[in-house]
Amino acid sequence: MDTTNTTLALQTLKLGSAEREEKLQPYLVEHLWDQPAVYCGTYKKYNNGSLDGAWLDLEAFDSYDEFLEICALLHDDEEDPEFMFQDYQGFSEAWYCESCPGEDTFDKIIEYCQLSEDEREVYDAYYECTGDDSFAHAKDHYVGKFDSEEAFADYIISECYDLDSMMGNLSFYFDYERYARDLFMTDYTFCDGHVFNNY
Repeated sequence: MDTTNTTLALQTLKLGSAEREEKLQPYLVEHLWDQPAVYCGTYKKYNNGSLDGAWLDLEAFDSYDEFLEICALLHDDEEDPEFMFQDYQGFSEAWYCESCPGEDTFDKIIEYCQLSEDEREVYDAYYECTGDDSFAHAKDHYVGKFDSEEAFADYIISECYDLDSMMGNLSFYFDYERYARDLFMTDYTFCDGHVFNNY
């Protein structure tokens, strides 16, 4: 299925009026890269051996109702189209549904679309580590980005303690590796270079 060629897909769907094409155009993906998107076909077309449909750019939608309206317009050659989302990209697999995401799930996808690239990276790391899909929790528990657990331990020591005044020359013998191990046993989680607190 060549889903990158939206123009061909729309021609196959036999576009009616120029107004219809103009209304659809802002929501269609001309070229796939890594944007959140779904490929919208219908079960009727699929059962008749057709994969006709189009990639829809989820970043273009403001609401669930708008999404359903555009899906219906895309398949207005059917009286009561049953949407089939045959492929997806750019968001968590947990939010993908072949038949149709519910409004709550769609709202999560929209919220994800509105994050910056850096914020998405943090959220993806948090979700991977915890399985928690709350945007607020990811933000609240985020500490920062570090090269390693030991680098974070060094940061904590430099921010909270003055080893030179506390230990003198013995500070050179401080075991940052062991300290990092203790930190990440209970209080912190390290995932893909990102540190999250567990409290």
